[in-house]
Amino acid sequence: MKKMLVVAGLGAAVGYLFGTEQGRAKLARFTDRAKRMAGDPEVQQKVSDMAGQVKSNADKLPDPVSGVVKTAADQVQSKLDHPELR
Repeated sequence: MKKMLVVAGLGAAVGYLFGTEQGRAKLARFTDRAKRMAGDPEVQQKVSDMAGQVKSNADKLPDPVSGVVKTAADQVQSKLDHPELR
């Protein structure tokens, strides 16, 4: 029953965001803010620093997990180094 209520609530939220003019306007404002924040050099530097820390600490993880974590950190770093890939 709880699961059905959660799904119904999410459906209503998605319907509001995409189905009403006010919802689309709020979604557009949110998207614009997110893009501005992602393009902020300070935010990009912090993300880059975190990716480096994750990659350096990945060696402490078991082998299969370590490889996946390093690959993910490399992908984040690559997207920061080449913004046209975003």
